[in-house]
Amino acid sequence: MLNDLTQDDVRRLTEQHYQSFLQARLAGAKALARLDAAMQARHALLPMPLTLRELALLPQLSDASLLALARSPHSGHWSRDDIGDTDPAQVLAGDDAYAGFSRLILEEAACHLAAIHAGQLPYVADAAFATADSGVLARAARVASYRDDGWFAPVIATLLPQACVAPGTARSAPSQSLAMALGHGVETIPTPASLQALRTALEQVRHAGIRKKLERHLKPAEKALARRA
Repeated sequence: MLNDLTQDDVRRLTEQHYQSFLQARLAGAKALARLDAAMQARHALLPMPLTLRELALLPQLSDASLLALARSPHSGHWSRDDIGDTDPAQVLAGDDAYAGFSRLILEEAACHLAAIHAGQLPYVADAAFATADSGVLARAARVASYRDDGWFAPVIATLLPQACVAPGTARSAPSQSLAMALGHGVETIPTPASLQALRTALEQVRHAGIRKKLERHLKPAEKALARRA
């Protein structure tokens, strides 16, 4: 059964995989296996290891969390135009399973970037993380921000600046997509630590395009943090 997946099946099941999961859960084990096969097929073409780890977590989430992910067209990447809509991360912040997942992947990501900057891992521009996974990491950061988790401060202090800046003097970046997604998140739900991370990133970034986009978030984030105080 799993070998008869067509390209159309893979596209249909994976384009909105949160909705697909809810439908498959109702349909039973065969439908869930079919979704998993489709996601693995997509992963083979477009790597997304964190997205697959999140998919494996979905059975542990509350119904409210699953519905928040499935209902939002912006459940992955969160952009300036989306601000004002309901952020699924706000619901996920109350789900202990997702909060634990968020901490795990963010701490791993920060360690990965630190290793690149220390020369322990090779540097390749825009290759620190799969582009398809940037939204998962950015949503995890927003979850931590909504929760005001204390562990998040040192993590974002590493994650945002080091995603923007290449080791050495290169003007490239380890992950443009993550840098921009995190910047959007700081504007959406700033904390003192994330706002300082944004300022540090702007002081250090050498990539003109990233700098221009991050600069757009600074003043709105400052105003939003003042309203939270």
